[in-house]
This record gives sequence, C-alpha cells and structure tokens, in this order.
Amino acid sequence: MANHLLRKKLFRYTILISLCITAFVYIFVFIFSRRQHALIYPLFVGSRFWIQGMVNIYLYERLFHGMPISNSRQKNILRYITGYIICFLFFFCTAPLEHLVSPVPPMPDHHWSLIENIPSMLWQAAMNHGLVTIFQNLLILEYEKSNTELENSRLKAANLESANLLLKQQIHPHFLFNALSMMKSLYREDVEAGEAYLSHLVNFMRASLADHQKKIARLSDEIRLCNDYIEMQRIRFEDALVVTVDIPEEVLQNGYVPSFSLQSLIENAIKHNEVTEASPLKISIFLEEGRIVTQNNLQLRRLIEGSSGKGLINLIERYRIFSDDEVIIHQDGGLFMVSIKVLYNDAGPGGR
Repeated sequence: MANHLLRKKLFRYTILISLCITAFVYIFVFIFSRRQHALIYPLFVGSRFWIQGMVNIYLYERLFHGMPISNSRQKNILRYITGYIICFLFFFCTAPLEHLVSPVPPMPDHHWSLIENIPSMLWQAAMNHGLVTIFQNLLILEYEKSNTELENSRLKAANLESANLLLKQQIHPHFLFNALSMMKSLYREDVEAGEAYLSHLVNFMRASLADHQKKIARLSDEIRLCNDYIEMQRIRFEDALVVTVDIPEEVLQNGYVPSFSLQSLIENAIKHNEVTEASPLKISIFLEEGRIVTQNNLQLRRLIEGSSGKGLINLIERYRIFSDDEVIIHQDGGLFMVSIKVLYNDAGPGGR
C-alpha cells in the first residue's frame, strides 16, 4: 500500500512537471518563432521529460523493491548511472526527430550529423536526467520523512501505553498491601469495623478491576471510587480524618483525570501525616482555575512505615503521558497542596 501511494505521487508530479516544462518551452520558444514546428517542439520536450521520469520510477521500484541489495547507497548509485545511460540512449535515438521539429533554423551550408551532436546529447541527457532525479528524490525524501514521523508517532504511542500500564500495575499491589495490613489490624481490635472495612474494600476493588483497562477516568467515577477508600479510612481513624469534596457537577461529568490519581493523593496525605483526634487530618479536594487541588494540613509523621516514595512520582510520570501540564506540588506554611489539570474531551475520552 505504501509503495502504491508513492508510485501514484511520483506519476502525478512527473506529469505535472512535464506540463510545466511544455508550457515554459512554449512561452520562450513559440512566442519568438513563427515556424510551424514551434508548436510541436514544446510537446516533444515535455514528452521526453515525462518518458524519462517514468523510466526513473521504474528503476527506483526495481532497485529498491525487487533486487536483493541491502545497501541503499549502492542502489542509488546504480540507479543514477543506469538512468543516465538510458537517458543518453533515448536522446541519441530521438535526436533526428528533435532536429526535425526544432524551431531553430539550420545554418546555411551545414549538414546535420548525428555523430557530431553526441557531445550536445551528453550534456542534454545529463541536464534532463539530473532535473528528473532531483525532483523525484525530493518527493521520495518527503514521503519517507512522513512515513518515519508516522512510525515514530506510533512507537511513541505504544511506549506511552506500555508505560501507563506499568505504572498502573504498580498502584494496585501497593494499595492492596496497605489495605490488607489495615484490615488485619482492624479485625484484631473490632470485628464489626473489620467487616465494614472489608465491604468497602470489595466495592473499591470491584470498581477498580472493572475499569482496569482505562487510562483515565471521568471525575465523577474517580470520586465515587475515592468515596469507598475514604470510608475505609474513616472506619480506621473515625473523627480524626475529615475529607471534603467540592467540585461542580458540570466538571464531575465532563472532566477526566488519570485513573486512581485522587485516591493516591488521599493515600499519600494519610501516610505522611499524623491522624489523631487531638489533631485531625483535614483533606480538601476542590476545583481551582481548571485544576483539581488536593489540600491537607501539614502534620508530618516522624516515622513513615513502608514508604517507598513512589506515590507522587508515579502520579507525575503517569500525568506526563496525558498532558503537557505538570503536577504542581506546593507547600504553604501549614498546608500541603497537589494540583493536577482537569482533562476534557480533547484529551480525555481519547485516552480511555
């Protein structure tokens, strides 16, 4: 299919250049000559150029797609030499016809000789072959450049897809390990709390597994996913954890974020801060200037158990796949904030 498209392009532009050469010769020869043959000569020159162009297309296809030569440089050298030889032989064979239709009057008492005109034919063949080769090479290079850019785009998309899947696979084991550790502790202290925790964990895992192939999630779905996670943490911390969500309904329905992005930010805040009744951890999720901001009061733990430091790094890497905007991390006095840009229809659904 690709070779067919290139062939059609070469055919089309060779005809177009031949017509342009015919018009050029007509303007600069016919206007200044009143000979009858001046009408035929431009067509003769244009036709000769077109035939040479077709020969070059044939040589290109035979050498690059029909011969077992791996070196492109050798193929091009063979193509140029063979093309020039054929062009010279073609000029040699058509020289009598060119002399017949030429608008240039013959010199008095001068007998035209085919052999004597060989140097002129060599020069004309070189000029004609060079012009055909240059313009066709430009078309071939432009076509190959477009193919290379397209292939690079496909490879980039495939690499991004692989990177996204790899990063998502890092989220689930990390979360599940923490969740099972929490549930184990709850069952030791309060069986009912452990059962409620398990119920929300099942809901959370069911929703996450149902959407595991999605690269990004609608904000409303992401918040719904977070609600089960938040309830799990409230069972553990009770009134020591306060989470508020304030996002307009329109943004919830039309906005998108990378899957598990908000959940990982909530988890990150809980992991790195003290959560006690004396000093409750307050997490707020809200919209500000087209970005979802996750904000919490800063009361850092002295010792963080099981921290690998991958939470925010994972989110930053995943977000680079979907948006040119960066994840903004900001600390202002006693507040820690992470904001991500809301993705809409032009960037969102296409990645689902």
